[in-house]
Amino acid sequence: MAICKQCHQAHDQLVNAVQLVAPQAAPIPKPNFLAALCCFVMLLSGCSESEEPVSAAVPVASWVPAESIYFNGEIITMNDLQPEAEAVAVLDGKIVMAGDYADAKAHADGHTRWIDLAGKTLLPGFFDAHSHATLTAAKLAVVNTDPPPAGSANSITSIQRALRDGLASAPPEVGEWLIGWGYDNAMLEEGRHPTRDDLDKVSLTVPIVLIHFSSHQVVLNSKGLELADISADSEDPEGGRILRFSDSREPNGILQENAQYPVVLPILDGLLAGGADVAAGEAPGESALQRMDYALQEYAAAGFTTVTEMGASRLSMALLQEMARQQRLPLDVIAFGFNKIFTVEQISALYAEDYRNHFRVGGLKVVLDGGSPGRTAYLREPYFKQFSGEKDYRGYPHIQNQAELNALVESNYRAGTPVHIHALGDAALDQAIEAVQAAETAVPGEGRRTQLIHIQQAQGDQLDKLAKLDVTLTFQVAHNFYFGDFHRDFIYGPARTARLNPAREALDRGLSVTIHHDSPVHPIDQMMLIWASVNRVTRTGKVIGPEQKITVMDALKASTLSAAYQFSEEDTKGSIETGKLADFVILSDNPLTVDPMMLKDILVMETIKEGKTIHRKGS
Repeated sequence: MAICKQCHQAHDQLVNAVQLVAPQAAPIPKPNFLAALCCFVMLLSGCSESEEPVSAAVPVASWVPAESIYFNGEIITMNDLQPEAEAVAVLDGKIVMAGDYADAKAHADGHTRWIDLAGKTLLPGFFDAHSHATLTAAKLAVVNTDPPPAGSANSITSIQRALRDGLASAPPEVGEWLIGWGYDNAMLEEGRHPTRDDLDKVSLTVPIVLIHFSSHQVVLNSKGLELADISADSEDPEGGRILRFSDSREPNGILQENAQYPVVLPILDGLLAGGADVAAGEAPGESALQRMDYALQEYAAAGFTTVTEMGASRLSMALLQEMARQQRLPLDVIAFGFNKIFTVEQISALYAEDYRNHFRVGGLKVVLDGGSPGRTAYLREPYFKQFSGEKDYRGYPHIQNQAELNALVESNYRAGTPVHIHALGDAALDQAIEAVQAAETAVPGEGRRTQLIHIQQAQGDQLDKLAKLDVTLTFQVAHNFYFGDFHRDFIYGPARTARLNPAREALDRGLSVTIHHDSPVHPIDQMMLIWASVNRVTRTGKVIGPEQKITVMDALKASTLSAAYQFSEEDTKGSIETGKLADFVILSDNPLTVDPMMLKDILVMETIKEGKTIHRKGS
């Protein structure tokens, strides 16, 4: 039966009276009590069931004592209907109440833990919109060649020094590679990529692979090229390039995009296997599992309660499945299979909407082009600065045949599995738009939310088309800070750099927008991304494209509720509402009230996954 407003008022008066007498008493169950009370009140007052009916579907769990109640802080819910709360009550890993402190008292008994926020700010846990969790773990096993502030490699000389140190401290076995990871040509004093000649000065007998920070290209020494069977006679594969010395076909050691995968994927798989023969049925070794532990601790320390692996190999899948089997995942992990490794049918068989021991396979990830600092992104117009030997160079696509791409996206739609598409350059985005349009026409449906990844140069006409499609957008806004100056001077030029990551335009068109760090490409730091989205300040302190700034609340939603929406998890995550998971992050300060330039200095004090603390600063 419908419950009338007068009955609710009578119930609330009775609850208040009971709580005044015995504040710790168990609360009165609402639905059944109200149903009986309603009959009694109708007899006395003559009210009818048709008068302002209120749903009786109040969750029973919301009327039982809570395990814990958070209070005395600033609680930002991300729920537009109730933007703030004075207290949040949690039971069995879920939120049973978010609202007034007085209401929270009704959910307490003698066993409830009252958690005093002491003025700090509680938010929904951060939801990682795009990164590579297993690669983040793998990178822990190699020589760090990151530039500042993540590392100290600011020259080719410093890279050589780091590799020599790695060679001396942990010499590879015969046939094994010396691996460096993280170099950024834009940040090197020499202003160029290292070549085979530079790596040969480290060793001529040990194969060396140096992985670009973007993971879209590598450098091999001469021994590495020999093992990879790459010579002057080797041809460029479709969607990849073997770079050569000037006026020669002799490889200079740099392999881009599809040319690098036959070399680098087996090397990475070796790191992910941890010494085990996974192909023979063995589980990944303990060293790989421990590195995964450390990587996920880093995510938790940054406030994340859901993490992604956006480009899983078979070894990545095996590693995460083993972590789940051993119940070692402290937070939720979603894996998307890499389209160069998995078929649509294989991913469809693995796809799951629900987590098992905090792990699920979310769909397929398709890559259409490369990265911008490495100049492999596929652009409509040529790169701003043309280097020696280039003429109107604008990058290149991974999949040149549009019909082939259309068929790939359509097959995912027919299989009912989500597909997320890497399209960094605007020419690659044109390919993605055409493929999604064709798939939506061939396979009508709703709720697919195909995520388009990076889209640094999305143009106005493209955003107009995207607003009519069932897509979501995620921007790699770390580039605003790390590469704003480099993009302006070398990659895009001033005009195109001003619209780098046009999040404001996308939001104004009603599109779903998230922001991501793409670890291990950039450090795991969501507050830095929020700062970069709101301020758009470069390394040199210049503001690029102020018209593309978004508000702090826009950036917070892009880090929580919008990200949950893009992975179809908004019913359980992304906001602090009754019935959702108790996934929280506690910050030192309120992002909505601090000086916007101070956003990146806000500290993550604690991270809570389903009501359990998985990180506490200082512990």
